[in-house]
Amino acid sequence: MVSKGRNRIIAGLDIGSSKVACFIAELDELYNPQILGYGQHLSTGLKRGMIVDMDRTEQAIREAVHAAEDMAGVELTGVIVSLGGLHLKSQLTDGLVVLNQQDITDADIFKVIDVARARQIDSDRQIVHAQATKYQLDNQNDIRDPRGMTGSRLEADVHIITAATSAIRNVVRCVERANLEVLDVVVQPIASALATVVPDERELGVAMIDIGGGTCDLAMYAEGALVYTAVIPLGGQHITADIARGLSTPLTAAERIKVLHGHAMAGSIAHDDSFEVPMVGDDNAPPSAKHEAVHMTKSALAGIIQPRAEEMLELVRAKIENSGFEAAIGRRVVLTGGGSLLHGMRNLSEVVLDKSVRLARPTGVQGLTDLSGTPQFATGVGLVIYGARQAAQASRVRIPDSRIAQWLGQAAKWLKFAG
Repeated sequence: MVSKGRNRIIAGLDIGSSKVACFIAELDELYNPQILGYGQHLSTGLKRGMIVDMDRTEQAIREAVHAAEDMAGVELTGVIVSLGGLHLKSQLTDGLVVLNQQDITDADIFKVIDVARARQIDSDRQIVHAQATKYQLDNQNDIRDPRGMTGSRLEADVHIITAATSAIRNVVRCVERANLEVLDVVVQPIASALATVVPDERELGVAMIDIGGGTCDLAMYAEGALVYTAVIPLGGQHITADIARGLSTPLTAAERIKVLHGHAMAGSIAHDDSFEVPMVGDDNAPPSAKHEAVHMTKSALAGIIQPRAEEMLELVRAKIENSGFEAAIGRRVVLTGGGSLLHGMRNLSEVVLDKSVRLARPTGVQGLTDLSGTPQFATGVGLVIYGARQAAQASRVRIPDSRIAQWLGQAAKWLKFAG
């Protein structure tokens, strides 16, 4: 129960470098989420996905949550929270359990994943995500779901995402300071992919790229499973900062110029119009001290934007090539996030990545589609979808014995921080 006064309510809180966004949804009888309320607030307490100012982040959380609560007409007590930052690490490992020719149950699946989890824990890191990508039962390989099968040895390749313990603690404490309980934590690349990548793309193989404010998130799928994630330390804010420096204009003006006139490919500009650029210091200066009006062309602006955009995409390309799964994704790329809305970004991505790029808007929810269906809210919408799927799974799966209960308790320890 995550709200007062209403049943089957879930809420996702996306704590990003440029904004904090909260989505509140109600689940129908089939666990499909319908957005009831939304709120966002400028985020100034994070840098490259990590909290650097607790007070500012807490205030942004409060403002975003209160706006969503007012629209939805509910009072939240807990939220599903996103986690980003360069500290996230992705790796593949394996686990093995002996079955003694018994039918495979949920407990066995949890146990083999738990074996893999136990091999990868460092003292300063916590496991946020652990999911089997494929199984091997005795001599049979590439099994998707071994439940109900019979065998003696069950092995699993497991994809694990770990995070710095201190980073998780800071996020949890910040949310708790806003009088909310952290019900679950989802890494931002997974949340964004849930809202933008379609089942066929997961099956055929695909790379999802979410261009955020402070970072760029990458999630790669092969044969229906998440196999790799990464975070690149560049995002839309870096392009804005380049514009501000290059044009000697305030950051707020640089952001507006980027949105209204920016283009990621100078060679693709059809009409090279000019626009006026406000100068730093003119806002508070008397009329006699203001600078003479400066004008800039769109192509000259693109000359500032394109090198940074290319640098970001080159780093993404290097991550894809070094992941070991480039062949598995083929030429399929899904592009989302606020940075994907920059004119020419999709075309530049196709050139730099040498792949076919689809610009994706979040889907999978009903209500407020004009708002929730915009790329900059992919993570927030994905958190709601994640919560809906967890609720649906919990309604179907019965805990068969104490082994699953024990595993679930171990998986939740990082939220408790006992001692």
